[in-house]
Amino acid sequence: MIDSSNINDRRKYSRYPMSTGIQFHHGPSKRQVSARSVDISETGMLMYIPATTPVRAGQSVYVNMAGLTGRSAQPGQVQATVVRVDRSDMTSKGYLGIGVKFAAA
Repeated sequence: MIDSSNINDRRKYSRYPMSTGIQFHHGPSKRQVSARSVDISETGMLMYIPATTPVRAGQSVYVNMAGLTGRSAQPGQVQATVVRVDRSDMTSKGYLGIGVKFAAA
């Protein structure tokens, strides 16, 4: 019997639930944005951000969160690239879901 729970999930690394307040610096607009993490993996994170944030796939951001390490100027700050923007909850819930991929160390 085939385990169908993993057929559509092609992720190489497991995701772990993590709901905490974080900050990220949105490079193109030079803004600090408050966000909420949803889950995290070894290579990236899903977070909710305000719907008014002018973000799109391919943009560079810095995620500020205690305990994260990576290539950055400040401890707890990790460079990442926006890889997905989900606008489906924008109207009903007032936020965007964005997926970021952490920069390689």
